[in-house]
Amino acid sequence: MSVDRHASTSAKGRTARLAAQLKRAQRDLAIERERARMLREDLEQAMADLAATYAAVDAAQVDPNVITDLAGRKVRPLAVNELDLEDYFRQVEHNYQSYANPFHHYEQLVDMLEAHSKVSLVPCYELANRMRSNDVRVALRHDIDADPVTAVRMARTLARRGICGSFFLLHTAIYYGRFFGTLFVRHRELPRWVEQMLVAGCELGIHNDALGAHGQLGVDGTAVLAGEINWLRSQGADVRGTAGHNSAPVYHAENSEVFANRVLWPTDDPIRSRLPLGVLDEAALGLSYEATFAMPREDTSGANAFADDQDSAELRNPDWMRRYLCDNPCCAWDVDMQVWVVGLDHWVAGGRCRGQAYFRDRLTLSDLRSVIDDLDAGTRCLFVLHPEYFRA
Repeated sequence: MSVDRHASTSAKGRTARLAAQLKRAQRDLAIERERARMLREDLEQAMADLAATYAAVDAAQVDPNVITDLAGRKVRPLAVNELDLEDYFRQVEHNYQSYANPFHHYEQLVDMLEAHSKVSLVPCYELANRMRSNDVRVALRHDIDADPVTAVRMARTLARRGICGSFFLLHTAIYYGRFFGTLFVRHRELPRWVEQMLVAGCELGIHNDALGAHGQLGVDGTAVLAGEINWLRSQGADVRGTAGHNSAPVYHAENSEVFANRVLWPTDDPIRSRLPLGVLDEAALGLSYEATFAMPREDTSGANAFADDQDSAELRNPDWMRRYLCDNPCCAWDVDMQVWVVGLDHWVAGGRCRGQAYFRDRLTLSDLRSVIDDLDAGTRCLFVLHPEYFRA
């Protein structure tokens, strides 16, 4: 009888493992299909650009006989049209219409934090310093997923108050640029947005999506990340850190794990073993911190299961957010408290307070003062703000 029970348990274990492998294979297939779709779109766009260039050459009556390559072969010029963002911003407006707050909500948030007697507002690179403080140190991290125009407005709002916020540009976003094969074309407005944020005195860094570039665009994501850090510095930014984009269920890893000292759990998993984890050296890139503040935890036995659960991974799912912020199986957090805006007058706070898990959902803007009131002196608190949630 015991043998039968043992055989049954073993069979169930094998079935569970096979089911997990099947789920991962299905996710890999979905990623590859998406990658193929994007490459097909790039090819169609490149062909359209080439046809437009040929038409322009013909209309201008340029003699292709005078244009040759290094071997003397006659060639026609190939150019890429500048990217038009008008349709893109219309889509952003549509996507966030039901979630966006009026911009004055952002101004009221900053006013509340600035006026609170317990709060000291600092940039993210200072929050990374574990210095002792009698204040509640608060950093404002702006993840620019989709809306750099509102981000500039936020930076100027902080500048008028003498506050240094931290802003991270998403290098795989359409507003930033686009790959045409292996050619990356940054949008013509990007340097101007960067200049405006730097003039406002904010901290500027890259919203790291190296794993997205690797898996969805089919390029060397770590090389892309390093290149954009260098480009941003060439524009005058003092880049001290990056902030990982997305969460573990998206890529089965955190984007911060591309750095050698930031791998969070074992990489022998069939999916993780194919990702470029632990590849980059932060010190060699001149980086001193990572702005998601994710760090390894002792027990990561539940990490793969948490990363597999894509269905539950949603910012407006309170059960998932509670686990993500208070008991994340993939990582611990090197800050005490996080406060996220996730919708129209919808805020979530989670972390540790006086040694206990602390979680509050469905907070309104007026409730946030009570969150700060709950925190002890010396607490490090991170506000995670996406500009597109303040574009109304």
